[in-house]
Amino acid sequence: MCYRYLSFVTNPSGQTIWDYFALFRRQAFVDLALVLVVLRSVLLQGTDNLIGILGVCVVLIWLCDAALVLHFSGRVRETCGRNPASISQDDMDGLIQRKRILVAVSLLGLIVYVARFCVELSVISELGDPEAMYLPGVLVLVVVVIKVCRLLALNSFSNWIRGRHGPPSPRLSASAPSA
Repeated sequence: MCYRYLSFVTNPSGQTIWDYFALFRRQAFVDLALVLVVLRSVLLQGTDNLIGILGVCVVLIWLCDAALVLHFSGRVRETCGRNPASISQDDMDGLIQRKRILVAVSLLGLIVYVARFCVELSVISELGDPEAMYLPGVLVLVVVVIKVCRLLALNSFSNWIRGRHGPPSPRLSASAPSA
């Protein structure tokens, strides 16, 4: 899975719009699958402690993330579907701005997820059972690697669209760092 994501990072110009549509669908699907995993954990542990509250936050952020990715995919399809060769500067700037919002929401979800794990780790260490930390640690590592690869792949969309349709307008580049 990460190999597919990393191919977008290492070679964005080698991708097509259809590759990005497949990427967006895959990202939304992975987000929903991860939501189910975290939701199961929240339902088993309850929401009456910090771990449960952070779990609910992760579920809500990742649901929002999946919805935003699908909405973004629709906006890209709408913008590029008219005439992929001639996207206006404003449309390109708008897509790049929306992509930045997506990256920020994804990063927020990842930070809250890692914070939840840290709290869970402290609770497990208080119980004095170090072997109980291995499975959650491995699962968190897998999720973090997948989410970071996903973030990098999503972020490559800016390079791809700039390579196809020119640099961003000075207005957009002056207001935010290049992403």
